[in-house]
Amino acid sequence: MGLSIVFEERRTDLTHILLLPLLSVGAAFLVGSLLMIWSNVDPITGYFSFIRGSLGGYIQITDTLLRTTPFLLMGVGIAFSNRSGVLNVGAEGQYLFGAIATTATALYLQGIGMDAGITLIASMFAGALAGAFWAFIAGFMRAYFEINEIVVTVIMNWLAFKIMQWLLRGPLKNPLSEMWPMSPPISAKLPLMLPESRLHVGFLVAIFIAFMTYYLLFRTKLGFMIRVLGNNPHAAKYAGFPVKNLIVFSMMYSGALAGLAGGIEVLGVFHFLYEGIAVGLGYTSIITALIGRNHPIGVIGSSLIFGMIYNGSVYLQSATGLTYTYSKAVEGLIYLFFMLFTILVLYRVKLVVR
Repeated sequence: MGLSIVFEERRTDLTHILLLPLLSVGAAFLVGSLLMIWSNVDPITGYFSFIRGSLGGYIQITDTLLRTTPFLLMGVGIAFSNRSGVLNVGAEGQYLFGAIATTATALYLQGIGMDAGITLIASMFAGALAGAFWAFIAGFMRAYFEINEIVVTVIMNWLAFKIMQWLLRGPLKNPLSEMWPMSPPISAKLPLMLPESRLHVGFLVAIFIAFMTYYLLFRTKLGFMIRVLGNNPHAAKYAGFPVKNLIVFSMMYSGALAGLAGGIEVLGVFHFLYEGIAVGLGYTSIITALIGRNHPIGVIGSSLIFGMIYNGSVYLQSATGLTYTYSKAVEGLIYLFFMLFTILVLYRVKLVVR
């Protein structure tokens, strides 16, 4: 005789699905307050600064939406590949490769006197294409050689960073920056959406792509095949679906959105390329996709959460003296509690005596 744990799936509705991110964030912030107390910081002061920094006014709200944009693009792309059963852990490298291609294209076009509008469109297209190419390598190796895409994409993240380091010290280096590795400034900039804010039209592009991806996944034959592949690869193969092509396409689509995110950040926020442009955004976007339950519309909400965290944490750090690693700890706690509450909300956990 012994005990075993049995998981019985509950009948769930939209309310249960919405509860998951709310419970996860709430629990993570509760534990975060204990971490602040441990660090001799008043949690009320810390979280007041956090709310004020992320939602405290017009500038703060628009900055939060600005920070949401790359998470939304990469999160939707990762959600898309997850739906096919392909795990893209390479959004960071695809983001960097997209930023590199966007910068190189924009600098070349402005050097020959090209119109700013054409420069923006061509540069963003180049960024998306570069991200798709960087993801294609991992997708092709998974589809045709059954090489684990997680291992390949992690390696390629590091390779993309090293390529960027070399370029910023060589072909893309600004000769006026002396010891600082950075590219020359880019004159073409994405138009701003609202007056007296930094929010650019890239946010609208990200929202549009999220809805477009939803339509692609749930309203087209291609999306149906991708979802079948993710749910049951054997059924997809038995039905005669082009499984290898679907794997490669899903990775390329995911990589294209990550590359576009890198390009939009260069053209809309920084206006030059430098080594610290990514700072782990690609890895955070994996959590964003999972908390959005790999649904493009759900990722909009989870991206807003992480936009708030990144923007509010800056104010929290200034008010409390806590380091950047505190916000990364909160991110990890959100994902940890999300996994826990997924089990508790979606399943009944029973102990059975056998």
